[in-house]
Amino acid sequence: MLNTMSSQLFPFRSLLSGLILLLLPLCAASADNWIEVKSPHFTVQTTAGEKEARKVADQFEQIRNMFHTAFATLQVDPPQPIIIVAVKNENGLKLFLPEAWEVKGHVHPAGFYQPADDKDYVVMRLDTEGDNPFHTLYHEYTHALLRLNFSNSPLWLNEGLAEFFGNSILGEKEIKTGTIDPGHLYLLNQSKLIPIETLLEIDHNSPYYNESNRASVFYAESWAVVHFLMLDEEARKKELLKNFLTSWGKSGNQIEAARESFGDLRQFGKSIESYERQGTFRIGVIKAGQQAADKTYTARNITPGETLAIRGDFLTHHNRAEQAGALLEEAAKNEPNLAFVHEALGYYHYRRQEVAEADREMMQAIKLGANGFAPLYFHAFLSMQHGSFEGETMLEAASNLEKAIQLNPQFAPAYEALAQAYSHSPDKQKQAVTAGIKAVQLDPGHLPYAINLGYLLLSNSRFAEARIMAKRILAAATTPQEKDVADSMLQHIQQAEEWAAKKTTSPVSVADGTSVPAPAEGGTNSGDAPKLVRRQGMTKPETPGNVPVDLTKRAYGVDGPIGAVDCAKKPEVIINLDLPSGPVSFHAPDFRRIALSWADGVPEPSLGTCTQWKGRSVKLWFSPTPGKEYAGDISKIYFY
Repeated sequence: MLNTMSSQLFPFRSLLSGLILLLLPLCAASADNWIEVKSPHFTVQTTAGEKEARKVADQFEQIRNMFHTAFATLQVDPPQPIIIVAVKNENGLKLFLPEAWEVKGHVHPAGFYQPADDKDYVVMRLDTEGDNPFHTLYHEYTHALLRLNFSNSPLWLNEGLAEFFGNSILGEKEIKTGTIDPGHLYLLNQSKLIPIETLLEIDHNSPYYNESNRASVFYAESWAVVHFLMLDEEARKKELLKNFLTSWGKSGNQIEAARESFGDLRQFGKSIESYERQGTFRIGVIKAGQQAADKTYTARNITPGETLAIRGDFLTHHNRAEQAGALLEEAAKNEPNLAFVHEALGYYHYRRQEVAEADREMMQAIKLGANGFAPLYFHAFLSMQHGSFEGETMLEAASNLEKAIQLNPQFAPAYEALAQAYSHSPDKQKQAVTAGIKAVQLDPGHLPYAINLGYLLLSNSRFAEARIMAKRILAAATTPQEKDVADSMLQHIQQAEEWAAKKTTSPVSVADGTSVPAPAEGGTNSGDAPKLVRRQGMTKPETPGNVPVDLTKRAYGVDGPIGAVDCAKKPEVIINLDLPSGPVSFHAPDFRRIALSWADGVPEPSLGTCTQWKGRSVKLWFSPTPGKEYAGDISKIYFY
């Protein structure tokens, strides 16, 4: 039924490929030692022996290749490596997921999917029985692939698809998708349904939504709507789901798109209710094809020290830092010359925001021959955080980032960091913008990348492109803070355009006797209270990855010469930077509390000499403050 399914599932090819990672392998043979088998797209680490490890890897590759061939236009592989840790039984899983056994009565999972910015882990036990023991794994991996291919997908669609594929059953010869969840059907038959108009507008702040409780009407009804759109014969014939996505993509309005695609929403709701209460349901069946073990898969034994490091690395990614640290220190004691041990220690310190320690470990991993992209990326990123921002630091960082991208050209954070490194060179501004665009293309759902690109375009006076980016950010915004950031960017673009058009404006005196150009809006401020211009330049987040953040509390950076300083109300300070797009002001409520540093040979800056700072070049970090008379609150400054 592959051809039949593919016509309906075409918009969601990448979701189907998510099933690859979570395939239930054959029963494991006994073995005492850990072994690793590498296939082109997966790494399997197991205690079940080489033969079974090869079977697991081969199954994953065969199914992945089938999905990739059938659904080739969307991305099916995450940019980070996928590590599958397959343990033989419950005792093995306890070592990786101890929290599931710490509380009496806690549900014991069959496996767990742990995404991160440098690698994705799948841990699973091989002795699990039942039709679908890996529902949670399928559900979470579907989310990962949705984020990979779509930005800001509607919550009902996101969760409905995750539940739809979460109920898939994988076998040696065929894959069944859209199998029925009895719990969802029971709940739908016993509960009052959510009106379709309400369902479409539910977001993460809604009382209907609770990620920790999937036994809810929201999850059940979202599953039912997606099941109807994916497998109902009439819905597929009319291509309702494809039409909705097309309409929603154009308008950005779910209700409008739903009415255009589904018709009268009250009648559509009745159709869903009738569909939920029918006696039989269609399922999708996809032939898995014949397995043919690839003899070129590499295999090696894993040493005891590396075994400890693997557990420690997973626990770091799983936010169990205390247990992770002890394991990694023991691994380093046992095998101090193993590159992966130092890479894992570096990531451990990075997660703990111990920048110097993290960079030292990453450098040691590189020295010992680490051949992956992650140590190069993290060394470059961390050196940019605690370095001097002088030319040599940025040149070295850019070189390491370029090497990391050669090893992994799909890793968005490396392009984002490279954009920052390039931006410090006047002759590499075009390359900086190109790297920023690539980061957004690879990870369209990560809003800080889009914000950084918008301000990088603005800083390079590419106003039309910056406005397009700002409007996209506004359309994708889901919180008041995100909308404020987008609105603020649009204001900055307008001000920069006006400032560039006027070229010169009347000077405005500030408290220390220096002057800055007058604000573009409303002409000069003759007779008015003095103001510093509220405008931003190129920005960069201080932390990478795909972690949800409050954008108004995130640290960004700009650099340029100081055009004016207002420190009449010490310790409060307002600094104006002269950027290519115009003057930008930043605020320090108490200058004594910010992190202050300066390059060798540069006069030491102090609050007492603030009136003499005009003309000095600085790198300044800030948190955005939409709606204020300045771009943001200063967190640290580096004078060079």
